[in-house]
Formats: sequence, C-alpha cells, structure tokens
Amino acid sequence: MGCSASPNSESIIFLNIPTCAGRLSPQRPILSDYTCFRLLGKELNLLYNDAGMARRADFTVGALGAGAPKWLVRLFPLFLFCLSFLPRLVAIGRYVTPDEPTWVYRSIQFREALLAGDWAGTLVAGHPGVITTWLGAIGASIHILFSAEAADAYSWLLKLAFLTPDNVAAFERLAVLLSSGRVAVALVNSLGVVAIYLLVRKLWGEKVAVAGGLFIALDPFLLGLSGLLHVDGLSATFVTISLLSLATGFQPYRRASSIYRSLGWPALAGFAAALAVLCKTPTLLLVPVSGLALLWGLVADRAIPLRDRLVAFFVRAAAWGLSFAVTILLLFPAVWAAPAAVIGTLGGSANRHLGEALRQTFFMGETAFVHGPLFYPVVLLWRLSPVVWLSLAALVFLFVFRNRIRSARRHDWFAIILLLAWVILYLGMITLAAKKFDRYILPVVPVLLLLAAVAWSELSRVRPRAGRWLVACVVGVQGLFLLAHVGYPLAAYNPLVGGSRTALDVLPVGWGEAIGAAGVYLDETPSENTQTRAIAPIAPALAPFFSGQTLVEGYDDPAGADYVIATAGGRQLDPVGEPASAEGLELQQTVRFAGIDQGWVYWNPSPQPPIAPEALYAPVIFGERMALVAFGQSIEDDRIDLHAHWQRLTSTSEASRYTLRIAIRDEADNLWASLETPLLNETYFYPSDWPEAQTDVVRYQLELPPGMPPGAYRVMLSMTDDATASQLPVRVGEGGSQGVVYEAGRFDLALPDSIISASRMQIPVTDGTTWFDGRLQLLGRREIATEALAGSRLPVHLFWHAPQGELESGLKLRWLLRPDDGSAEIVADITPLSRFDTELWRKGESIQALYQISLPPDLIPGTYQLLLVPLTRDGGSVADALSLAELRINNIDRLYELPLEIATHLNVGWEPLSLEGMEPAELSAVAGEPVEVTLFWKKLHAHGDVYSAFIHVVDEAGNIVAQSDHWPGGLPTNILDEGQVVIDRAFIDIPATTAPGRYQMRVGLYSAESGLRLPVINGVTGSSVEYVTLPVTLDVVSP
Repeated sequence: MGCSASPNSESIIFLNIPTCAGRLSPQRPILSDYTCFRLLGKELNLLYNDAGMARRADFTVGALGAGAPKWLVRLFPLFLFCLSFLPRLVAIGRYVTPDEPTWVYRSIQFREALLAGDWAGTLVAGHPGVITTWLGAIGASIHILFSAEAADAYSWLLKLAFLTPDNVAAFERLAVLLSSGRVAVALVNSLGVVAIYLLVRKLWGEKVAVAGGLFIALDPFLLGLSGLLHVDGLSATFVTISLLSLATGFQPYRRASSIYRSLGWPALAGFAAALAVLCKTPTLLLVPVSGLALLWGLVADRAIPLRDRLVAFFVRAAAWGLSFAVTILLLFPAVWAAPAAVIGTLGGSANRHLGEALRQTFFMGETAFVHGPLFYPVVLLWRLSPVVWLSLAALVFLFVFRNRIRSARRHDWFAIILLLAWVILYLGMITLAAKKFDRYILPVVPVLLLLAAVAWSELSRVRPRAGRWLVACVVGVQGLFLLAHVGYPLAAYNPLVGGSRTALDVLPVGWGEAIGAAGVYLDETPSENTQTRAIAPIAPALAPFFSGQTLVEGYDDPAGADYVIATAGGRQLDPVGEPASAEGLELQQTVRFAGIDQGWVYWNPSPQPPIAPEALYAPVIFGERMALVAFGQSIEDDRIDLHAHWQRLTSTSEASRYTLRIAIRDEADNLWASLETPLLNETYFYPSDWPEAQTDVVRYQLELPPGMPPGAYRVMLSMTDDATASQLPVRVGEGGSQGVVYEAGRFDLALPDSIISASRMQIPVTDGTTWFDGRLQLLGRREIATEALAGSRLPVHLFWHAPQGELESGLKLRWLLRPDDGSAEIVADITPLSRFDTELWRKGESIQALYQISLPPDLIPGTYQLLLVPLTRDGGSVADALSLAELRINNIDRLYELPLEIATHLNVGWEPLSLEGMEPAELSAVAGEPVEVTLFWKKLHAHGDVYSAFIHVVDEAGNIVAQSDHWPGGLPTNILDEGQVVIDRAFIDIPATTAPGRYQMRVGLYSAESGLRLPVINGVTGSSVEYVTLPVTLDVVSP
C-alpha cells in the first residue's frame, strides 16, 4: 500500500492501492466526499472535502507497533489512565504542600454553602478555584461516609471561625481530609490525559497521540502538581482539552447545512475553557485566543462563499460562548447570586498578582519581591522534560531534510500555530505580573509536550523502520526521568542543564516535601520527652507527620523548640542567617533526595521553656460574660506578642459572639497600633463551642510601626457584644465598674539596635524639606483631613529623619493657620517635635510622630492653610513656615451666658464641666412615656477629651429603672470653648412596667472612650464620688 502527495497541490492525494485482483490505476485522484477502503483486514479511513483536501488520516496502527492486536489498541486508553492515575497519588501520606490545607478548608466552606443554599457563599477564593473546591467537597463527602476519623475532623473544622497560619490543630485535621481531595483531582486529571490522547489521535493519528499521551502522563513536574488539591494541574488539563477541541473542530465547509454537524467541537472547547477559568483566572486568555481561532476560518477559507463562512463563524462562536456561559453559571452559583462580589473578588485578586508579590522569592542567586522577564524562560529551561528540549534537535533535522518529508496539511498547521500562539501569549501575560512562581507555567506544559510529540513523530517518518524505535526510546527517556524522581516528582529538574544540583542556584527548591520527611523521622525517633516541640519553615507541612507540638515560625520562638528543621529553600532565601541559626544545635538527620540535600534536622540541647501568661491577682470581668484570668506580653523586634487565658462565664447554650479590641497607646493617648478580632479560643472556636470553660493560651500579635518613638506605652483591651454592638463594662474582681476599657499592661519601647530605614515607613505623601543646616528633614506625612471643626483637635502624622550631624534637645513645632482672605496668621498650637527627645536621635534616624493640634474655638469659618515652623528649645524659629495642607474650618453657634431664669440652680463641678442648673422644678411622668429634663452645663476649659453625660432614674433601693446617655447638648465636649454654656435637653424613656412612686435622679459624666466615670469635685448635698443626686424627684404615675 502506498500513499503520496502531489508536489503542486495539497488538495489532492494520490493512492496506489494493491488488491487481490490487480492494481487500481496509478496516480488517479480520489475526489469523492467520503471514501472508505478496507484492505487485508486493516482499516484505513481517509476523509476529504469536496475540493479534495484531506480532513483526517487516522491510522489505527503506528506507535503501538505494526500488526498490534486490536484489543491492545482499544485497551490503550485504559492503560494510559492507569499510568497517569497511580503516580499522581504519590504525595498521599508522603508530604503536604503549604497551600493544600487552605484548599481543604475552602472546599468545606464551599460544601457547607451548597448544603445551606447560600449560593453567594460559594465564592471562597479569588482564583476562583471553583473546580478545586468542587472536587475537594465531593472527596470530603465520600470520605466522611466511610471514615469515622474523617467525620470527626470535618465536624471539628466546622467550628472554626476562620483558618489562620498558626492553627496547628486545624492543620492536623485538614490533612485527614486532604487525601480524598487529592484522589479526586488525580482522577479528573488522569481522565483529562485520556481525553487529550483521543483528541490528538483525531488530529495527528495514533503515533503522535500515544507519544503525547505518554509524555503528559509521565512528566514529573506536571504529574507532581496534577495530584495535589490545587488549581494549577486542573487548569493545565482543561486548557489543553479546550485548545485541542478547537483545533479538531476547525474544518472548512462549502455548505452551511454541514456546519451543524461539527458544533460539538466548539461546544466542547467552550466547556473546557469554562472549567479552566473556574480553576484560575489567568486562563481567561482562552477567550480572545479562541475568538481569534474561530475567526481564522472566516479569513483563511476564501474558496468558500462569504455567506457560508459568516454562518460558520457565528454558529461556532455561539456554540463556544453558550457552552462557556452555561458551564460557568451551573458550576459557580455565586455568579448569579452575587455577581458584583465575584467580579470584585476576582478582579482584586488579579490586580494584586499583577501589582505586588506578597513575599520575597529566590531567583538566579538573588532574593527579591519582583523578578524580571527572564524568570519564566529560565523556569522553562529547568522545569521542562528533556524530551521537549531534545525535540528542538529533531526540528533542526527535519528542516535539513525537509525535501524528503511530505508537507503538512493545513489542518495540522492550524493546530500547531494555535498551540504555539497559546504558549507565547500565556507566557507573555504571566511575565507582566509581579508575583511569579514556577508552577504558574503549567498551562503551557502539556501543550509543549504535545508539540514535542509531533516533532518526534515527524522525525520518525524519515526512516519509518527506525522511527518506531526512535519514538519508543524517547518515551523511555521520559519514563526514566520520572522513575528517577517518582517519590518526589516536584524535585525533578531538567538533567540537560544539571538537574537539581544547578537548580539550587537558579530556582526555589522544595515545597514542603523535606519537612514532611523530617516529621516522619522525628516521629519514629524515640524520645524521653513526651512534650517534644519542633519548628519548621512551613507548619502545615510538619503538623500532619509529627505527633509532638509543632511550633509556628513567625509566631513561636525557635529557641523553645527541641528540634529545628531547616530546608534548602530556606537557605536559598537567607544564605547567611539560616545556617547561623543552627549554631549551638546538633545535626541529627539530613533529608536527601533528587541528588541533593533537601533538609536538615537539628537537636536543641537546651530549649527555652514556653511562654505562659501570668495569672492575674483578680479576674477582669467583661459584662459578666467573659473573664480575663491570665495575661502576658513580650516585645519581639517590631511586634508585640500578647498571651491570654480567657474564661467563659455563660453556658454553652448562649451563642453570643464578642469582638476584642486591642489598642497600643502612648501617654498622650495617641493610637499607634490596634487589632480587632473575634474573641476565640486557642483553636479559633467561638465561645459557645469551647470544649472547656477556660481556654489554653490564646495569642495575639500586633505589628509596631517602624520608626515608632521609644517611650512608655499602654496595652488597652475592650470588648463589644456583636449582637448589640455595645461595649461591655469592665470590673476587676469584686470591685465596681472601671468603664469599658481595661489597661492590661505597659511596656517601654527601647531604641532599636539598628537604624530604621526610611524606605520601611511607607510614606503616603512625601516632602523632603530640611532645617538646621540639613540636620532635620521632613520625609512626609499621612493624609490630613480636609475639614475640621473649630475647637476640636486635628490629628497630624509626620515622618522625620536626621540625615546628618546632631540635633539639639527639646525642638518644638509651632502650628499656624493662615486664612485665605489674607488676614494675619493664627497660632493654633505649640507642641514638642517628638516624644523622643531630638538630642538622642542618631545619624540616619527615622522617627514617626503623632500630633493632636488644638484648633481655637473662636475661628471664623473659612479656608485656612495649615503651616508648621520648627522651633529651638527656647522658642526661636529657624526658617519660614512650611505649608502642609489646606483646611476648611467650620464652627457652631456658641452661648456664653446662662439664661436669666433657671428653675433650679446648681453648682456641681467635674474637671471639664460644671452643672449650673436644671428645669423644670417639678417632674412627673406616665409609665411608658418619655420625660424631658433640661440641664445647663458650662465648659470649664477649652479642648480636652470627649465626655458623655448620664441621667439615671433610681428607686429607693438604688436600682436603675430608666436612663439616658448622651453628649451634653448633643455636642462632643472637646469642641466646646472655655466658659461656653450648653443647654442640654434630654429625654428619658420610662418603661411601661415602672411602678408608680417617687424616684430620684442621678447625673454624672464619663469618658466616651474608656467609659470611666469622672469624680465630682464639688456639689450639693447628696452628691457622691461619681454622680450627683438632683434635688428634684420624679413622680411616676400609672397610665
């Protein structure tokens, strides 16, 4: 049997076909639409269009060997599936990568949202990772049916408020459910390999399909990521299926009626593209690429009437788009339940990847946040299989002997160009992003493996007999490459460039594999210490394999660990500090695979005891619901670590939730750092789910801003009931109320050993003005409010720097307001330049400073320029004023005289205000209705803090039956001028259940910030320390 092509036309194929009776006429063109020949028990299908161009040549023999039995050919997809599936399970029980526990948790959230009908709740990630969470949820659903351990882990995880990087107990349980998710992902990816094989067989025949399928099944990098509960392997599979489906469906037609027979291919392409996009948003590039591919038929097939080409284009595009849209809608309920949230989340995630890298990574011997355009070419060089790079030599050989090879069909070239275009465009797109990892190239890896299979297959046709062995040998090379790294496939690097040995100097190595192996070693090592503690760079990778206590890097002190695990990846990031941290430790074990040392286990002969909070002399009670029973603090570099024991005072049946606010304030009450977090126990359960009334150690971390001035600071705690948004009152032991804020601790912040770089301060508005001969520089400021109220305090945040020389002690700042109408400047305030005396600043020192500028109460409303002038210690100015911002100053009507007629005169004084009188002289109310009381206040000093007034209606036993809490006159007291009078009309709601009778009324002041009551300085008879009893009683009558 022979087959040859005309040298002048690709549209006519000439056949010489022997028969038993003789031979057909040689060189006779075959022009019928569909011609099927059956010869000597072997099928040869040749499909042609009306113009005579071959559509497909599908040989059932080829790569499997001439004369291979049909059953072997038919069983090959099953063999390929098994060959793909089993190695993709290698990670189960061997290692856990850092991201996988998070994907298990997202899968649980996704499943619970589906079960609850909370369609908007299916948005659990910005990737969006929908297919990953579907598979994780399906795997978990099956797992909990057959495993009591998995069911218990699932129930435990449902109690989590959220997943945090330090929740080791959660990582242990998430690892239990991880294996089922991995199996589901490996199953889908392995089925995808079979689908790719079938599609390639339609495009290029059996030989290319077999080689390409085996290349993909056996590629270590692709295999290693395709067996993880993650997004990259799935996206690569679906991208490849989508592109191949498009290429398979690219068949020109002369009659519009024949178009509808091929709609399955663009529909399949759209379906696979939607699955890819549901895995990872960068694969949205498939949309324009697919659109251009569909347009190609409109432009290229000019022999077909334009009308038929337009019909073909629009019908195929509609099939692709409809399939794409329906798949997105069906599999991602959040799209139709909360489309704005989906767009915002996915867009925000994409923008963050483009704009910034969250952490530093290693590349070409350097550690940086952003790497240049060479990153992905280098990744391809080290990560692609040798069969891909060796195929370049095959292409060179094909070019040299191109005259001996039959020219490729247009169908083939379209598919090849489409795949190459995808590779180039996708790599170019991800190169633009700041965040770069080697696994991000995965959507182009199967495509490159298939192109390599095409090249090797074409080369084998130069000498057909030797060609069969050539393809088999190349597949064997791929198999040997996998066998060399089968235990840890992600540690495989291209041996043509030195493999793992050279990769150590070029790319990040390790993704938790060495830590898992170290954990297994420690668990098998006998130890007399039953509370063994170990620390590793990736806690989720250690916790599932180590039965002792896993410490978390960045949260726990490594000095407290019995064992310290170091990794090759960690030494890449910090080649000096990482080995130095092992000084004084004894090497116990070296973890080695892929030909290099991947990790080291060190024993600490003298570990420090764990930090435990000290028990308080008396519990601090918050609203009679929660108690702080132990508290401790420590300063570590530029953060403060807090440790606490909480006790639940209510029953578990009460499902109340609370928000804890931690604030770090200086002596001037400036806020330097704060944290708002739900009140949870050490495993991040809400109080109603705490297994015990008292928690173990609960940790909190607050980052202290760089350049925070040395000095004394306070740690302030407050708690809010989430249901009512009200702050809980605080008392200590059996004492009375101490307001709503508790001072839990104090600390003195020392000057850091090394000078803080100005680049760490992240200054929003830069400046650069210098004074004192260049010894003092204003680096910049934060944004200043554009509007303010006369009498209030204006917050200003500045960044200072001492570039050279020494500064004198006690430098000050004069704050001026310059009216826009050209009138004289007004001195608003004079403050110290810094809480940290300028005399102590070192050369190169950078210091932050917070100010509260007191604005005069008598300012005329209008626009002002805010100016500052540095002053020497004796008040001398050294330069002209510097304009910082433009302000719009507003004011209120102010009253400075008491009304002539007041029903009841009073003379009760607190530090900021005095109560001068009240009315009416007699008070009566009907139960269930409000009563009005008017109080007359006078401000004793300008500015100050904000205070609230309370009016309590009490019975004979002193029980409060009604009350009113408000700012006097509805105005914050810090804007009131000295001597200003406030007429305060207050309404008190008397409950309908109030018994008829005579009630007393008490009035007092308390801080709006802390809730602490102010003591009465002077007053009438009946006054106490914290309130005054009014001389007028309230008579309550029945309705």
